[in-house]
Amino acid sequence: MDNAQPHAPLHTAGPLDDGRHTSDVYSTGIRQGRMVRLRRGVYLPADLWLTSRPSERYLFTIAAAGLQHPSSVFCRETSFAIHGLPLLALPQQVHIRANSRSAARRTRQSSLTGTLSAAEFLTRARRAGMIDHDAEYSPVLLRGFGSARHLPLSVRESAETHSLALPVPESLQTARPCVEVNVEPLDCAVAGTIPRLPFGCAIVALDAALRGAAERPSLDPQHLYGIAEHSVRSKRRLRYFQHLLSFASPLPESAGESLARVRFYELGFSQPQLQVTLTVDGSSYRLDFEWEGTGVVGEFDGWMKYRQDNRGFDEARQQEKIREDAIRSTGRTVIRFYWEDLMEPGRRRLASLLTRAGVPRLS
Repeated sequence: MDNAQPHAPLHTAGPLDDGRHTSDVYSTGIRQGRMVRLRRGVYLPADLWLTSRPSERYLFTIAAAGLQHPSSVFCRETSFAIHGLPLLALPQQVHIRANSRSAARRTRQSSLTGTLSAAEFLTRARRAGMIDHDAEYSPVLLRGFGSARHLPLSVRESAETHSLALPVPESLQTARPCVEVNVEPLDCAVAGTIPRLPFGCAIVALDAALRGAAERPSLDPQHLYGIAEHSVRSKRRLRYFQHLLSFASPLPESAGESLARVRFYELGFSQPQLQVTLTVDGSSYRLDFEWEGTGVVGEFDGWMKYRQDNRGFDEARQQEKIREDAIRSTGRTVIRFYWEDLMEPGRRRLASLLTRAGVPRLS
């Protein structure tokens, strides 16, 4: 049965040659704590769901919704996840275009664990050896994601078909399986969704859209505004989108750098120059941020870059120290900040770092 599944690790229910139906087998798996049901007829091994990151669980749910209704067209923040735009806040629903006004509604996630409570399911999952006996798993992990169906945009659009790569454990070292899903075009998704998002979430996604990537083209701000003029009905949202486009930039190279710019703005500090190249003793260094005329350089330090560096953590840190020493040798002050500083309520540490370094405030 498992070998016949083209979308593993997702499993879709279907008839067997002997007249039985695999949904009976999967229902038994749920009662044993071995499987969860993401959508009707679509299942996932429980250990994979419980040990995945929230963003990975969201991708599994998108794929499950696509397998349940192959004609679905995904939109809004869900389309961002499919197109590969960063999401600062994970959506609570899978967003889908409705076929009619009467079909526009929100529905809650049906129980991932059947008739079992989350606590009882976790107990059975441990008993079945699906999860570590000593690890703590919150029942909140088993809430899942509901669905939100929205009216089509007022602009005429044609859905695109994308291959959504499913997460797999790193230990398997195998090619990521894909599910074909329908999604609204990226430019329509950005123009229709960004004006609905809070400032920080909007800029993180918009910077990435303007920058582009290997799997998607960069988008032109004027083109996006032209779409918004025809698709955004609220004049207030349209003005807000215009403000976002004037603030956004294709230069930040990560979501952390984009969010840092937002925090500088929110805290009342002037905006720095981005990706400035500095040459020291014949070596060139690209600076994340530099406040012109102040001698202050800002560096966003995301720990992920060290985990992704093929040289290894220690060597990468050593090279970073050499780089920082070279920058400081020019008389510049280097300040470093981290995700924790950007997400701290009130951003007190970040404000203190910028103030002590002499970063100017906006008048």
